[in-house]
Amino acid sequence: MNSTVKPVRWGIVGLGWVAVDFVGPAMQKSPGSEIVACLGSTPEKTKAYAEKFNVARTHADLHALMNDPDIDAVYIALPNAMHHEAVLAGAKAKKHMLCEKPFAMRADHAREMADACKKAGVILRVAHQIRMDEAVTRAREIVQSGQLGKVVEVTLERTSAMPPRKTWRLDNSQSGVMYDVGVHLLDLVQYVTGQKFVEVSAFTNPDRRDGHADDTFTVLGKLSGGAHAQVRATREVPQGQNNLLVEGTEATLVTSPLRWAQEHIVTVRDKNGATEERFVASPAYEWQVQAFEQELNGMRGNLPDGDDSAYTVAVTNAILQSINERRIVAVVP
Repeated sequence: MNSTVKPVRWGIVGLGWVAVDFVGPAMQKSPGSEIVACLGSTPEKTKAYAEKFNVARTHADLHALMNDPDIDAVYIALPNAMHHEAVLAGAKAKKHMLCEKPFAMRADHAREMADACKKAGVILRVAHQIRMDEAVTRAREIVQSGQLGKVVEVTLERTSAMPPRKTWRLDNSQSGVMYDVGVHLLDLVQYVTGQKFVEVSAFTNPDRRDGHADDTFTVLGKLSGGAHAQVRATREVPQGQNNLLVEGTEATLVTSPLRWAQEHIVTVRDKNGATEERFVASPAYEWQVQAFEQELNGMRGNLPDGDDSAYTVAVTNAILQSINERRIVAVVP
């Protein structure tokens, strides 16, 4: 990094495990970032985070943090339903923002948030860090180059066995595996293919209609280029494949597991046989932080902006409607 460029001075709001275990350490590792202020759900949590990461200032409320003149950008890692208020407050205070996924719960809120940031002239990006993985970006290059021919089918899954949910993650209106993990996959299908979801059908276990936060989420969708997409996220399968499969009229691309592996393999099979490319698993959170730093220096990266993310929120809203009504639903931006 150019030594004449000052580090991005970060404020962090929402001090849960992602901010503690992943994003905070990623910011500490980067010479282009500095955590200068934080705000947690309790004074005790705020103090503990400040001590752990050597943060100079703590704030008592969102307004104070957003209006801190020594903050350049804010990382928002609040409970999902609180993103709307925080992003609007950041836009009003003219702070650049990296917002955790899901961007918003409602499509109209997402549109309002994206438009507010545009009007304020601030950079807004959403933390779909899986986009940063080198194997994923290579798969995207191959698919969008036309090497596979016309894309016919996309399959993507992400599985794990997680401990019981706590606190707000028990609330199915803002949590469940659909919001915890599924939104990453919806974003990735669109990112890799360059196509948007236009119709979706979905169901969950437990059934969201019974008021439960789901542990398994399955979607069948149609993309704007005509391809079909199957997306599955689950907390109930500890030994899943966790891979991406893109089938085209000329060739098929498949990755090795994109989770719990030190190496990722991208394989393309066509009429001449199979070719492999191998990649060391990428430090996605560190690269996400660096990508945001570059955004502030005028270099557009591959994190989704407000418009991209508002569309993904419209997809999740259509999925919820499909679950509730047990039918195929068109995505309405």
